[in-house]
Amino acid sequence: MTKPTEQPEMVPAAFIPAVKSWKFGTSAGGEGSVKTFPLTCGGMDLHCNIQGCISPFEPSSMDGAARKTLVLRLPVPWDGPLGEMEEALIKEVAGHSKVLFGTQQSEDDLRAKYKYITKKTEQYPRNLRVKLNTEGYYATRFWDLERQKTTAPEEYVGLMFSAVVRFRAVWVGAEAWGLVCDATDLQVLGDHQPCAECPF
Repeated sequence: MTKPTEQPEMVPAAFIPAVKSWKFGTSAGGEGSVKTFPLTCGGMDLHCNIQGCISPFEPSSMDGAARKTLVLRLPVPWDGPLGEMEEALIKEVAGHSKVLFGTQQSEDDLRAKYKYITKKTEQYPRNLRVKLNTEGYYATRFWDLERQKTTAPEEYVGLMFSAVVRFRAVWVGAEAWGLVCDATDLQVLGDHQPCAECPF
């Protein structure tokens, strides 16, 4: 695997559009099932480009499904903003809860039901869970260092990526709700080589 010659430049985390500017579209899904509400901002899809992500695990799915979960360890500049984005989403959804859930919901109720896509543990970097689609309309595209389309890697553990993620929709079920976050594009930067720490 080709190794990156230098640490990729970080895109400013402020590029996440303010949640209050997000628009919730018309729901999809039958009665009694999970409903999804498409998200846009200014008439455009909601994307952000996160450079320098590391994959600590292999993608996983239930029963070998084509839609897998990929965990990305985020670079430091994205730690706070993505956590703040999820908190802002809970507050925003509270204001739309009668439409989204059919009944008014408090922020505390929504926070208890929300399935977070990011996780922060003590001093360790924040992780982001994205959906990796291996086939179909939303299939993830892969790119090499020359910006040429390529195939998916055989193994993901330890790889560094630039990732374009799309906040596609809010999903709402009977007991839980969350954010649909797809990895639309992944550029393989190479193997992550952590710097050795001075022992003195």
